[in-house]
Amino acid sequence: MKLPTERKKADLSLDGDMFLIIGEPKSGKSTLASQIENCLVIDTQGGHQKLPSMSVDLRKEAAASKKDLMSVFREVVSSLKKDCPYDAIAVDTLDDLSVLAEELAVKNLNNDMKTKNTGKGIGDFEFGKGYAEHRNIVMSIVSTLRSLDCTVILIAHNKRMIDEDTNEVTKVLDLPGKLAHMIPGEVDHIGISTKSKKGFMLSFEGYEHERSGKKSIMQAGSRHPNLNGKVLPTSWEAILKEAASGGKDG
Repeated sequence: MKLPTERKKADLSLDGDMFLIIGEPKSGKSTLASQIENCLVIDTQGGHQKLPSMSVDLRKEAAASKKDLMSVFREVVSSLKKDCPYDAIAVDTLDDLSVLAEELAVKNLNNDMKTKNTGKGIGDFEFGKGYAEHRNIVMSIVSTLRSLDCTVILIAHNKRMIDEDTNEVTKVLDLPGKLAHMIPGEVDHIGISTKSKKGFMLSFEGYEHERSGKKSIMQAGSRHPNLNGKVLPTSWEAILKEAASGGKDG
């Protein structure tokens, strides 16, 4: 193996990057995905019926084929692994995939002869086996999506935690256990979508600070120097424009 002897130039393209867009319901997340040219939306909720998206509705496909949702999702991903003619893939939502993964984890463990007890939920299994199985399934999905030859957008809801002393709101990914911290570590960009009187906004402005002995975390940010710390209108055009701006304001 030949080790590098010179610093390489930073690749500031967004091609092939993975985005995590989290936020409250109806805060513009799905609309953002629908704006991306040549983007396939894997729709888990039927939320793109009223949007100008190029989408595959997992629920409709499952009903038509009489297969379960996870099987249909895996068929879509398997097809994309063989040939991905899209510039981007959006999964809307990661929350639903997590629920499907929970069901699969329970099924796998209940069918495992080495598992001493059976359960209806991932929390019913001893030594955290249910959570571990669920985590492995979800992270395997993320890893497979990451390997696709295109940009990937994961859309999910955030969990609001309110500090009783300061009333500060912390927004983190609404997934069980360690997944809420593992998935953000795998992606390149984390944006929090919000809706206010100013309209739909997308924040890459993450922070962590401590007050009254308690930490408050905004789980956002970007590996792209032009996006990191920025608050933009919730649009794909705004993201591309800011990424290409050279970091100049305005």
